[in-house]
This record gives sequence, C-alpha cells and structure tokens, in this order.
Amino acid sequence: MNIKHYIVIVTLASLLFSCGEDAANDDIYIDSPEEPATEIIERADNIKNIFFNIPSPMETSQILQAAGATYEFALPSNPSAVDDYQSIVEQSLNMGIYGADLNYATVFNQTTETMLYLQCARTLGNELGMEQVFDEETINRIEWNLELKDSMQVIITDIFWEMNSYLEEEDRESISTLIIAGGWIEGVYLSTQLARIAPNNQVLKLRIAEQKYSLTNLIGLLHSYEEDDISQDVLEELQELDVIFKKITEVKTAGENHKDENGVTIIGGSIKLGMNDDILEEITAKVVEIRTDIIN
Repeated sequence: MNIKHYIVIVTLASLLFSCGEDAANDDIYIDSPEEPATEIIERADNIKNIFFNIPSPMETSQILQAAGATYEFALPSNPSAVDDYQSIVEQSLNMGIYGADLNYATVFNQTTETMLYLQCARTLGNELGMEQVFDEETINRIEWNLELKDSMQVIITDIFWEMNSYLEEEDRESISTLIIAGGWIEGVYLSTQLARIAPNNQVLKLRIAEQKYSLTNLIGLLHSYEEDDISQDVLEELQELDVIFKKITEVKTAGENHKDENGVTIIGGSIKLGMNDDILEEITAKVVEIRTDIIN
C-alpha cells in the first residue's frame, strides 16, 4: 500500500467513531474474517493488510453523519509545534499525525483547522525534501475547493500520492513507513479519546478492537526497516501496546461454505473479538503515552 492508500486509511483510522449512546457498556464482540495461514508476506502485502478491516470512506462518513458526531477542537495535535520537529524521524511521524488531524478537520468542514494542518503538512514535507509536492497549482486547488469536503479529500489524496512517488524514486520508503505509523497512532488516539467522551458507543469500541490486527502488521512493517532510520523507541512502544491488544479475546465460530459467482469455494467462519472497558482504558493510556513522546 502506498501513501495514496495511506491517506484514505488515515481518514478512516482517525474517524472510526460515532457518538450514539444506545448500547450497553459490556464486553463487546465483533465478527472478523479468519486470519490466513501463516506464510512469508512481502513488504508491500504487509502494508496492504495493516488496515484490512477498516470500512470504506463512504461507510465511515455514513456512520459519522448518522451518529451526529462533532469536531473536538482539543484533540488534534498543536499546529504551532510543527517547527519543533527537527530530526527525520520526528518530522515523518508528525507528518502522519498531522495528516490524520487534517482529515479529521476536513470531514467536519472545519476550514480554518484544515488550512492549519495543510500548512503543517507542507512545512514538514518541505523539511523532508518534498517541496515540489506543494507547488502553486496545488495551493490554488486547495483555495478554490476549501469549502468542498469531497474535493478536498481528492486533493489531499493526490498530495500524499505525489509524496509517496517521490519517496519511492529516492529510495526513502522508510519515511513512508514512519508516516503510516504516525497516522495510525493518531487515528487510534482520536478514537480512544472520543470513546471516553461517548463511553456507551459500541460501534466506536468495535472499531478500536479491530486495530488488534492492524497493529500486528504495522509492527511487522517497522521491523522490516530496522536497519534504516526507523525509530526503535516507537517500535518498542508499539510492541508494548501490542501486549495490551492481545488481551482482546478471540473466539472462532464455524460457518457454512459457499461458492461465489465464479464458482470459487468461500470458507465460512468468523472470529469474535471481546474487549472490556479495562482493556480499552489500558489501550487508551498507552496510546496517549506513545503519542506524547512523539509530539513533545
């Protein structure tokens, strides 16, 4: 998965929540597809699997609209801190964080915040040697479409696609990995903080529980760049977070097999995930700790 896919994922990871409070606050369960048999996975395939269970952007928008979710101004990272990030690792991780915040603002039509986080992305992009991505044409497109949420999503996707292309050409894919990691961390941070605001929101809790698999794949991706400029501190902290996520229970259930329209046999069955509020609070606290280390 390249950064074009990543920016869509950041949108989803940062916004997989709703504010309904109708469900009971007990252990939660979700059906998930059976995990594939263990095999050697190429790095690109590993990236694609990171957010395998995340709904499409349209589905996420429908959840948000139906739930009447609001924009919480206190949650995103401070735009004024952008100049504090000096190392490549700091700049890359915070590029991911600001990217998640950018999409959060865009989905809720917060134009002032959208421009602030776009400027943060531009600043860090320039620091990472990607000045050509934010050219005059791109800035004009942003100004002309700032009030149009769907158009802004397309523009943001294009920006990060160009960034990824540049990084691939320059053989700097480890930076892309750090951006993905930062975006994933911010997405889970936003979701867990919103779960505190709406503690009876079971849809949000289910989305957080699904990140159990995403985190495993993200750690594998980071391991593949251990000899590059990947932050070992972040990797170690994510491994500690993974220990907590592994407390989420899995119960496999049987299901009927069937054939698709091409005659291919589809194996039935699912995995139910169970996460109680104590586990959720542990995840929330650890994500705050990881994020604080990155943004401070």
